[in-house]
Amino acid sequence: MANTISYRGGSLDRPTLSWERVATAGVQGIELNWSDGVTAGAVEAALSHHGLRVTSLSLPCPLEDEDLPSRFGEAAQLAADLGAHYLFTSTRGDEMSLDEAAGRLQKLGDATGAHEVSVALETHPELCTNAERMKESMAAINHPWVGVNYDTANVYYYNHDIDTVEQVAACIDHVRGVHLKDTHGKYHDFDFPVFGEGMVPFGKVHEVLQNAGYTDAYCMELEGPAFNREDADDLEGKVARCVEHLRGAGLTG
Repeated sequence: MANTISYRGGSLDRPTLSWERVATAGVQGIELNWSDGVTAGAVEAALSHHGLRVTSLSLPCPLEDEDLPSRFGEAAQLAADLGAHYLFTSTRGDEMSLDEAAGRLQKLGDATGAHEVSVALETHPELCTNAERMKESMAAINHPWVGVNYDTANVYYYNHDIDTVEQVAACIDHVRGVHLKDTHGKYHDFDFPVFGEGMVPFGKVHEVLQNAGYTDAYCMELEGPAFNREDADDLEGKVARCVEHLRGAGLTG
């Protein structure tokens, strides 16, 4: 089964690039920002005309918010209605102990798991800085519907002397979603280049994930100065170049 090539596209009313341009660039899926009140019908009406579908929903995760499980449950219901399998999110978790953070994330897993949708935590400090920290956090959370959204470039941004292929292999049991970014491999360098101009071996990352049975989407998270959202022509061209590079590396969609 081929993995869908997806694009982190913003919100339904404010896409980072028009859906028509995203589809023309060769993308098949969208990671969509969730907002209260958005319906599956509205999403499908906006995307299906362009041959696009939602592969994941994105929403913030302030763990101290007592209403968070309710919101995640609502988002998971929408994701399920759209055929998406996970919610992308990020939380620092440094404002509380690991045990307390784990307990709150378990409640999110309960809320989303009721719809058979996972919570996928981005490769960010403090809970998911690198594979070692991911495994520690996942052991504490210990919930079947809470896992990792592995980001191929963030492991370089937040760490020294690290290899993305080794990192994804080390945390593979917990991967629920994947963000693809290229990087020059420098610590705290936000200059993420067009795919193929950096050092991420996407084909090798794909091989690790494929061998582990990962069949969900590969979502391109294209950010940084190389991707100017104010110039639609330039951005569309760069999205298309990224898609073409992924296909050449064997990540077909």
